[in-house]
Amino acid sequence: MKKISFIIILLMLLTLTGCSKSQKLTCTATDETTEIKKYSTLNIKVKNNKVSDMKFTVDMIYPESYQNQLQAMANNIKSSKPYMDVILIKDGIRLITNDDPDNSFIGIKMDQEITYNELKEVLELQDYICK
Repeated sequence: MKKISFIIILLMLLTLTGCSKSQKLTCTATDETTEIKKYSTLNIKVKNNKVSDMKFTVDMIYPESYQNQLQAMANNIKSSKPYMDVILIKDGIRLITNDDPDNSFIGIKMDQEITYNELKEVLELQDYICK
């Protein structure tokens, strides 16, 4: 009887603590050191100590002198990087990449064992601000 009670309590604790709960991490970075400003956002879901979903968005804002070339630049990116969604935005171009299991744009593959806190620490070392 004690074993059954112990197992029931253990199962309840595991359910309450959410051992397989998905956690979402959002990290941003800004690069305004050149005339082309870059604003990056990483949205990452971690489940069972593995990345389960990742989306990387970069807004590139160009100075006035580039504005008439934006469509040509967007077309060039679309043809050279077909895995990216390329969208014209006010004063620039937005690039959106969804990670897949075979590749990684942040150096962490989706099947790699990593905790939410480890992932956050790695990204913050790369100058991302995470929350």
